[in-house]
Amino acid sequence: MQIYEYKGYTIYPAPHFVLGSNCWMIELIIKNKNVIKKYDDINFFTTKGEAVFHSIVYGKKLIDDGIVFLNQA
Repeated sequence: MQIYEYKGYTIYPAPHFVLGSNCWMIELIIKNKNVIKKYDDINFFTTKGEAVFHSIVYGKKLIDDGIVFLNQA
């Protein structure tokens, strides 16, 4: 599994293949210390490599926008 470190977070891209569409969907896990959250997006890509790249970009945007862990107790 690929990982990407960014601003103290670890992004684990894990794109999902959508059966019947021959496309990959963004899916990722972001971890900070002991907190882990899963995120996905409805953008579709023709290759797994594209989906991995865009999963990382999406994860960085979530972190930069402060969306990650906002609803954490």
